[in-house]
Amino acid sequence: MLALKLKMVETTWNCSGVVCALLGHDVDMLSWHNCSACCRRCATPFLSTREGDTRIGHVVSCFLFGHGYHLMGTRDGHNEYVCSRCGHPLLFAIAHDPYRECFVFKKKVRYLCNLFGHKVHQLTNRSSFTEYACDCGHSFLKRRTGMVVVKHPLVCFLAGHFVRFVEMRNGYAEFFCRNCGHTFCFGEKQ
Repeated sequence: MLALKLKMVETTWNCSGVVCALLGHDVDMLSWHNCSACCRRCATPFLSTREGDTRIGHVVSCFLFGHGYHLMGTRDGHNEYVCSRCGHPLLFAIAHDPYRECFVFKKKVRYLCNLFGHKVHQLTNRSSFTEYACDCGHSFLKRRTGMVVVKHPLVCFLAGHFVRFVEMRNGYAEFFCRNCGHTFCFGEKQ
């Protein structure tokens, strides 16, 4: 009975958009059946290549249990992978890529990097940003050059990411968080 009441409350909140206003839109590319880039909770199309920032929430299942990655492409001497559910990309130097023989794989988050910061190397300059990558595979787009550590600010941890469109690459729309530089790649109906 309690579960039914909670479901009714959740449905009421979802319809009014309160949950999305509190937590950010629910990104789940695996659920994009009829509408590409529609929030799973409120069904609103929320990723635009023409408008400003969009707030997206964290996909807790990916953070706790690992991302499900597949190869997106190769560029700048790195293999690039993307999570089929949340759009989180990974970049590994081809010579040191532990997943180069895998077409799909599961990988957990490196929690120490999230706590203490990512030790990054500069990858390339593109779209008026400097792109950085950590050995854990995490990539960032920043306006600053010469960075060696990139940290996730508390606002991203608590409120999710405020993302904006960067460019189209390999059939994916790339977005970056204005606060931390975290990148996301969203494709059409996975």
